[in-house]
Amino acid sequence: MGGGEVKMMSLLEEMKGIYSKKGGKVKPFEKFEGELKEGYRFEYEKKLCEIDVAMFGLISGDLNPVHFDEDFASKTRFGGRVVHGMLTTSLVSAAVARLPGTVVLLEQSFRYTSPVRIGDVVRVEGVVSGVEKNRYTIDVKCYTGDKVVAEGVVKVLIW
Repeated sequence: MGGGEVKMMSLLEEMKGIYSKKGGKVKPFEKFEGELKEGYRFEYEKKLCEIDVAMFGLISGDLNPVHFDEDFASKTRFGGRVVHGMLTTSLVSAAVARLPGTVVLLEQSFRYTSPVRIGDVVRVEGVVSGVEKNRYTIDVKCYTGDKVVAEGVVKVLIW
């Protein structure tokens, strides 16, 4: 590894330690198996914790009080704090990155249907709905329990 790669791996390990100490759960990066073709199905899930919301807010700059201020959020239609929608659907990116091959996200479109609460486990379910050469269209849904909280389509390039 070059010097830059060593520094990045060191930083990543340091951040994993901080994240874990604050209650975050680091999931190992493991590729899904099987032949990618129309009808291929996959699932991925993760519990979204306080540290996830805090770090996402800091990284994205989205410090909307509906995510951070319980008093404020309790007076909204949500009745309390909610997870960022984009944090929820970022799990789609984590899921498609695990598909066989080298995956590059090209396009995404989501519709948010229900709020996600801090502490919820979000499950991503995807199915390949179209294949054109090495470009794949994937229909995705995000769930908490049996409730769909987001749904949409992503397009990826895989080689």
